[in-house]
Amino acid sequence: MDTKAIPLIMTRPAPANARFVAALPDALRQRMEVIESPLMQITAVGEGCDLGPEDGAVFTSANGVSFAPAGAGRFAFCVGHRTTEMALNAGWQAHFCGETADALVTHLIQSPPRRPLVHFSGRHTRGAVAERLQDANITAARQVVYDQILIPPTSAAQALIESENPVLVPLFSPRAAAWFAQLYPAGGPIHAMALSPAVAAPLRDLRLLSLDTAARPDAAAMIDCLEKVVQRVSLG
Repeated sequence: MDTKAIPLIMTRPAPANARFVAALPDALRQRMEVIESPLMQITAVGEGCDLGPEDGAVFTSANGVSFAPAGAGRFAFCVGHRTTEMALNAGWQAHFCGETADALVTHLIQSPPRRPLVHFSGRHTRGAVAERLQDANITAARQVVYDQILIPPTSAAQALIESENPVLVPLFSPRAAAWFAQLYPAGGPIHAMALSPAVAAPLRDLRLLSLDTAARPDAAAMIDCLEKVVQRVSLG
């Protein structure tokens, strides 16, 4: 590895890691050595999907789209542009409803859909989307279609974090961040980046070299955050 390169430990499942790295500007990518070390494995849940022909879907993640039934022209209300795009490609009449679950819930409460909704989610989810919609007298249910299984870091990532040299660690979900904090309660030579304040929260008590939070909970803002950290570390 080029001694000037800064290790970048990618903690998402491999497909998401690949998309993020591919989106990095070339000049930024060349300043880092990418280390694949997912902290979570996504697996399908063998539960039946009960969705009527007039029902609508709620998607708060791309994984929800991947494991849900095909859209067949039904309506879907989505968090994030990528999730919305995936839902469109899967045959849904997909509507972008903001970048967070809170924004989606607010949108649906302000403009209640005239159909029952099913939130296709992972086993571990935040925001109580279906419950909050029910409280607003919107017919909604939650359907678990995938699980997020926590896995240990790779030996390469472990060795880097246990070394004295700085490493970059972007974290994209509160659960992954909490797992990372559990793995490394004493911190280390880590420049951590969090997708949102909720992701940053489990990391705040760790002894890190730095902790930065993206300006918005999307990939573009996370890349901007990473670029600023790399510049700071390089000048260090």
